[in-house]
Amino acid sequence: QPSKRFKKPETVSLLEHTRLRNIAISRRKIEMSVDKVISAVNALDLKQVSLENVELLQRMVPTDQEAKAYRQYQLEKKDLCLLTEEDRFLMQLTRVERLSNKLSIMSYMGNFLDNVHLITPQVHAIISASSSVKSSRKLRRLLEVVLAFGNYLNSSKRGPAYGFKLQSLDTLGDTKSSDKRSSLLHYIAETIREKLPDLRTFDTELLHVDKAAMVSLEIVVSDVAELEKGMEVVRKECKERANTTVLTDFLVNSEDKLKRLKADTRLAQENFKECLEFFGESPRTSDASTFFSIFVRFIRAFKAAEQENEQRRRLELAAAHALNNSNSEEVVKRNKLNQKRQQVTRRTARIVASRDVEEVLADQWAEINSMILARTNRVG
Repeated sequence: QPSKRFKKPETVSLLEHTRLRNIAISRRKIEMSVDKVISAVNALDLKQVSLENVELLQRMVPTDQEAKAYRQYQLEKKDLCLLTEEDRFLMQLTRVERLSNKLSIMSYMGNFLDNVHLITPQVHAIISASSSVKSSRKLRRLLEVVLAFGNYLNSSKRGPAYGFKLQSLDTLGDTKSSDKRSSLLHYIAETIREKLPDLRTFDTELLHVDKAAMVSLEIVVSDVAELEKGMEVVRKECKERANTTVLTDFLVNSEDKLKRLKADTRLAQENFKECLEFFGESPRTSDASTFFSIFVRFIRAFKAAEQENEQRRRLELAAAHALNNSNSEEVVKRNKLNQKRQQVTRRTARIVASRDVEEVLADQWAEINSMILARTNRVG
């Protein structure tokens, strides 16, 4: 009798199709046996499981419904070999106690330094920008000039103002002259150049306002709070485990860093609040990015107005120079013509003494016609 061909049993899956496909893709990227994965996760060992693999595993954590389905499958004593490789992998992961919590701790520890290095420069930018904007002597004097111009323009409408909202700096370029060629900001920049030239470099006293303008202090405070929350989870896990070198070493190396970051964040909040109050802004409605962006835009607009003023001065100087050259050429022409007229007059006087009047007149007309013809040829 002919031998029967071996027929591979069909596999079954307890997973939804898309979920099964995603698990298969992630599983291929984790080049470790499930036993090694489980051992590393239980030990919270990032040396055995890379941070990238931890993030993959976090997406693979079985849901409560999936875990329940696998338990039911085993209770019914069904053949585990009939399950797909992905199902068997997830089934074994369900045996890890507090799997999601352990992976979260590993993710926190693996990302901690990067998060601190990301947040710290933002905090320092707020501290530096707040202090420099508040203490800048040149900025204060420049704002006094702006206020003086504003009071002058509005003097007929109401009494003098004692201050203005910083947002008003954005509108200085909107107030135009009658010929629409210049704005109030152009006049302010020109006044500064002529009367108070030392204020032209006011922006050099405003440290890191460009960096601070890109920071949301509210988000920074929230991120630091999340870091503290994660650190507390690590502390709790360390207390519950005896002799856990991985967690102990992490806490020794990281707690002080977080403590310094929290202190710097509080300082940033205090400095920014004082800066807002100094300029009459509300700490409840103003965020760092919005506040410092005003100064970034003003610096950019002021420098542009200075450049446009300088370009206008160069054009006016060139036009005046061209006019002077034209006038000089005309004077030279007039002098030459006068010299020729004087020569004719002197010759006429000499001739009169020896010739009759008719001959003298004939010679004069000939001379004059010659001069007219010469000028006509030059013009043509």
